[in-house]
Amino acid sequence: MDKYVFCLLLCLMGTAGFGAGANNDTTTRQISIMSYNIKMLPRGAVFLHHHPVKRARLIPAKLMEEGTDVVVFEEAFDGLAIRILKRKLKSLYPYCQGMQNRKTVSYKRAGGVLIFSKYPMHEVESIRYSRCKGIDCMGNKGSILVEVEHPVQKFQLLGTHMQAGGSKELKMSQYAEAGELLKRHEQPGVPQFAAGDFNTAKDNPKLYPYLVDALKVEDGEISSDLKFTSDHLLNDMENLDSTKRRVIDFVFYKNNGVAAKSSTRYVKEFQQRWATKHKDLSDHNAIILDMKF
Repeated sequence: MDKYVFCLLLCLMGTAGFGAGANNDTTTRQISIMSYNIKMLPRGAVFLHHHPVKRARLIPAKLMEEGTDVVVFEEAFDGLAIRILKRKLKSLYPYCQGMQNRKTVSYKRAGGVLIFSKYPMHEVESIRYSRCKGIDCMGNKGSILVEVEHPVQKFQLLGTHMQAGGSKELKMSQYAEAGELLKRHEQPGVPQFAAGDFNTAKDNPKLYPYLVDALKVEDGEISSDLKFTSDHLLNDMENLDSTKRRVIDFVFYKNNGVAAKSSTRYVKEFQQRWATKHKDLSDHNAIILDMKF
C-alpha cells in the first residue's frame, strides 16, 4: 500500500511542478511585430538592379530565425517573389493578408503591403489614400487593417506604406486617413498597432509629431546598437553617395485601455551575400517591437 501512496505523491508533485512552470512562463505573455520594407518592385524594372526573386529566396530563413509573431512587408510587388516568400514562410506563418492585383501594373488595397502571421488573422478594412503624387500613385498606396487572434491578446494591426516625398499637406492627409481607419474600428480592450514605412523621419520636428497625433499612438526609443531603418551610410543597397541616416519605419501602439508592462524596439539588419557588391537583403533595415503584457 505504501508503494501506491508513494507513486501517487510523485504524480502530484509532477503535476504541481508543471503547473508552476506554466504560470511562470513569461514568453507567452509577449507580442512581437516586425515591419520590413523589402524593395521587391516588379523585376521588369531591371535598371534598379535589385533582383527581387534572388533576395526572396534568402529573406524567409532570416525572418524565421528572428521568429516575430507578425511580419509586415512593404514594397511587396513582384508576383514571383511574393509566391516564393509565401511558400518559404508558410510553415511558420500560415496566415497572410494583403493580396496584389496581378492584372495591371497598379495594385489593389494598401499597394505593396503584405502581412504574415503565426496566428489566425482576417482583414477588417483596407483603403487607398485619396491623395498621392508621381510614381507612388501607380502603387495604390494606402493602409490595410487586420485583426489577429493572438493567444496573449487579440489585437488589430494597421500596415501601411506612405508617400515618399510630396508636400506637407499631402503627407498630413495620409496621416489623417490612416488615423481615421484606426478610429473607425477601435474597440475597448482591443489594442491596435500601426506598422510600416511612414516615409516620415523621426527627427522631423514638424511632421513626426503630427503623424503620432493623427494616429493617436505611442512610440518609443530604439534600444539596439543599430539606430536607423534607412541608412545610406552603411546599407549597400542604398545610395552610398549620401550620408542620410533616418528612422522612417515604425511600429506604433494604441492601447485602447490595454496597458503594456514593457516594450522594446530594435532595428535589425538582414544580410547574406547575394551579389558581388551586395549583402544587405533590402535597402531598409527592419524595425521590431516586442511588447510584454
